[in-house]
Amino acid sequence: MDPSISAGLSSPNASASANNRGDSLFQSKLSWATLILVVVIGYISLCSLLRFRRINYLRTRYKFDNRASLARMTNQDAFEIARNVIYLEFPLFYDLATRLALFETYAVENIAKLLVAVSDLNKWNTLPKRYEDTEVIFSCFATFPPTSEHLHKAVARMNYLHAPFIASGRIQQEDLLYVLYAAMSEPCRVINQYEWRQLDEMEIASVATLWKYIGDMMDIDYKSLLKKEEWTDGIEFLENVSAWASEYEDKHMRPMNEVHALGKILMKMLLESYPKFARPLGYPMACTVMGNRLRRAFGFPEPSLAITVLSYSLLLTRKLFIRYFCLPRVIPVEYVSQPDKETGRIKHLHYMLEPWYVPKTFWSRWNPESILVWLSGGMIPGDGGAKMKPEGLLFEDLGPANKVGVGREETRKFEEVIREKATPGCPFSLAGKA
Repeated sequence: MDPSISAGLSSPNASASANNRGDSLFQSKLSWATLILVVVIGYISLCSLLRFRRINYLRTRYKFDNRASLARMTNQDAFEIARNVIYLEFPLFYDLATRLALFETYAVENIAKLLVAVSDLNKWNTLPKRYEDTEVIFSCFATFPPTSEHLHKAVARMNYLHAPFIASGRIQQEDLLYVLYAAMSEPCRVINQYEWRQLDEMEIASVATLWKYIGDMMDIDYKSLLKKEEWTDGIEFLENVSAWASEYEDKHMRPMNEVHALGKILMKMLLESYPKFARPLGYPMACTVMGNRLRRAFGFPEPSLAITVLSYSLLLTRKLFIRYFCLPRVIPVEYVSQPDKETGRIKHLHYMLEPWYVPKTFWSRWNPESILVWLSGGMIPGDGGAKMKPEGLLFEDLGPANKVGVGREETRKFEEVIREKATPGCPFSLAGKA
C-alpha cells in the first residue's frame, strides 16, 4: 500500500488517541482539584462545627439562653464558664489583655505616684519578680473556685500587701475599683476586637461576675463610688463600673513624669520577653494595640500608618486562620499548678521575663518556645538557680523583699474574713428580687 495512503488512514487513529490522552490528563487534574476542594471545604466545616461546639454545650448545660436568664448566674457558674474562656477558647489574648490591664492601672495618677515612690515595680532588678507575683495572684483567681481555700489565700495575701497603703490613704477605694475595672473590661474588649469570635453575653457576664466576687473579697466599697450595691447581672455590673471608670480616666489618666517612667520600664520588660529580632517591630505594634489614650499617657510615639496597617492585617490574618483552619484546643492552658499535696507549694507555669517559681524539667527547658527564648539570650526555667524557687511558691513568698516570708498571722486574719464572704451562690442582690 502507498505509504501516503497508510499515513492518511492511521492519522485519525493517532489524533483520537492523543485526544483521549489529553482528556484523561485533564480529567485527572480535575479529579485531584475536586478532591482537594472537597477536603478543604470538609476540613473548614469540621473546624467550624467543633469550634462552636463548646460554647453551644455551655449554653445548653447552664441554660443561659437570654439576658434575663443571666440574673441567676452563680459565682460557681461564672468561674466554670470563665475558665473555658481563659484557658480553652482564648488563652493568648486573655493573657495579653490582662497584661495590658495592668499597664492601664500604672498609667493613672495616684497609682503611678505610689508605684514610683515605694514599689519594686519601678526598679529593673526587682520588677520581674514583682510582675510575676502579680500574675500568679491573677492566675489563682481563674484557677481556683470561689470557695477554694487557695483562692482565699491568694486574695488574703494581696489584701495584706495592700493594707498598709490603704490604712495610710495612699491607696484609695477608687484605685482598687479601677484595677478591678481594667482586669474585667480589657479581656472583653481585646477578645472581641482581635480573637476569632466575640464573647457572647453569657461569657461576658461570667468574666464580670468572677471579678465581682473578687472585688467583694477585696472589700471594695461599691456603694460610695457607684452609688449602688445591687445589680441584676454581671453585664449590668460591668456597664456600671465602665461608666464610672470613663470619668475616672478623664480625671486621672494623663501624661506625667511618674507615668512616663513606669511606661518606659514596663515596655522594656515586655520587649525583652520576646526574641531580639521581633523587638523593633514589637514596639510600634504594642503601641498600636494599647490605644491612643494609654499610649499618650505613657508618652509613647504614635505608630506610622504603615505599622498600623501591618499590625491590624496580621491580627486579621490570625483571626481568620484560627477561625477557619484550626481545630479547637483540647488541653487547657495552665498558668499555675494545683498545690503539691505534701509541701503545699504551687508551681508557676507561665512567665514573662524571669522564670520565678517555674519548675526545672527537661520539657520546660527545651520545649520549642524555651529554645527560642534561649537562642535569643533570655532566661529559661532552671536559670537563676535556687533564687527563682523552682520548687514552687507559698503565698508568703509573694511580695517585695521586705515582705517575703512575713505576715503569716495577718494574712490568716484576712483569710478568715474572706472565707465568711465567699459563696458559690449568686452575688447579685437584685436577682433574688426579680
